[in-house]
Amino acid sequence: MDVFINLFHGMLTALEPFNFGIMLTGLAVGVIAGALPGISFVNAMAMALPFTYLMTPLSAMVFLGGIYAGGVFGGSISAILINIPGTPASLPTCWDGFPMTRRGESARALSLAIAASATGGLISALLLTFGAPPFAKLALAFDQPEFFSATFLGLVSIIAIAKSAPWISMVSLFCGIVIGSVGVDPLYGLPRLTFGIPALQNGINFVVVMIGLFALGEVLEMLGQSSHGKDAVASAKLKLPSFSDLWSLKGPALRGTGIGCMIGMIPGAGATVGAVIAYGVEKQVSPRGAEFGTGVEAGLMAPEAAKNATTGAAMIPLLTLGIPGSAATAIMLAALVLHGVTPGPLLFATQSDMVYTIFASLLLANLCMIGAGAAVARGFSLLMKVPPTVLGAFIVILSVVGAFGVRNNIADVYICLSFGVLGYAMNRFAFPSAPLVLGVILGPLAERYFMTSLANYDNDLTIFFTRPISATILALASLFVLWALTPDIKGKVMRLLARRKLA
Repeated sequence: MDVFINLFHGMLTALEPFNFGIMLTGLAVGVIAGALPGISFVNAMAMALPFTYLMTPLSAMVFLGGIYAGGVFGGSISAILINIPGTPASLPTCWDGFPMTRRGESARALSLAIAASATGGLISALLLTFGAPPFAKLALAFDQPEFFSATFLGLVSIIAIAKSAPWISMVSLFCGIVIGSVGVDPLYGLPRLTFGIPALQNGINFVVVMIGLFALGEVLEMLGQSSHGKDAVASAKLKLPSFSDLWSLKGPALRGTGIGCMIGMIPGAGATVGAVIAYGVEKQVSPRGAEFGTGVEAGLMAPEAAKNATTGAAMIPLLTLGIPGSAATAIMLAALVLHGVTPGPLLFATQSDMVYTIFASLLLANLCMIGAGAAVARGFSLLMKVPPTVLGAFIVILSVVGAFGVRNNIADVYICLSFGVLGYAMNRFAFPSAPLVLGVILGPLAERYFMTSLANYDNDLTIFFTRPISATILALASLFVLWALTPDIKGKVMRLLARRKLA
């Protein structure tokens, strides 16, 4: 009962004009920053951090929380409309969202994405409100081996995502891991795969790769066609789906939400891992799994719900243990520390009013995200009415600025342009580019967790199998691989038996 009373008082405080206004401002900034490729809502949060010096700790958290909630969704707008993920977590959204746009269903795709994102965000915010302390104990049990196991699960999910060429997808994934390894070794500090080129010592940033492969590659593909589909998306007037429509898709949304909540509580895993795993699981359980990648609504709903479900879940270890669960919550931790607030169990006892106001503001942010997302999506849909040459020029300029802004490095622009040409070639020869991007994103994470696990546990490889949580996640990854490969193996066995009968 105390939780409901505290939440009610927190809701009243969050609805005060100043707090509500600053939350809406943060929400708008987050959605716009997330929708612009290369800008990233995390960068927006980092740039907004100095402005929180003049705020109270509560206002700072409400403002940054709004950017966080809106930014995680914002990347889906450009992913659906122009096949350019605004954030890494929006990559799975491209796979079924953009094909819907090509069929002239961009309005429906955006509406479903907004509904799924709001559902995942609201449920995770409720989980944060009512289940933070017990779930924090679970997060505390995670160490480097568990982080590696969770990242490894995200990597092997590519097998389930692969439609008809799993081995080619694995080659693409391996190439991505190699590209992500370029630069200075994180453990020993030695350069590798740089070939004597000083610019490569800083590594190849996954955002730069993603912009090149998807944004510039899509521009080249678009300009090579007689029409870029503007007639199909010109009438992208958003209309929220009916309750019966959403109810028919409750399974993908709830499964994605559950996966996102579990992954979000793991520090370092983040929304990208949650979205990828949710897509892979949904592809296996859906009766239309074989059609994923052609514009299946379930393939859009699951990752959308999952990535937004990580927002509230990632704040559980932040507020209860002082451990940031993602890059965004690390910035929120910095804001708390700068204001002299120490997160942890005592925070719930000494400053419960502020804690429950943060909970309430996150609930409100996910509700208001429906309107903010629709407004920004409507603005982006107008871009699709312009001629392909003008739209292509706009995307190229935005991509170059975004690639340069990642690290203020001109070398990143040249790398981005190179990957644009590579992305076009991969599209021409039907070579999957999504596994490559996932390898660049998750490969360095898996390597870092693997190497630090060995360093912390005396180079004992068995540590991944003797720790219960790590062993459980690895067992799930193995089952996931077998589950995904069973149809292919079964088909080969049946064909072999048929040949023997004919012989």
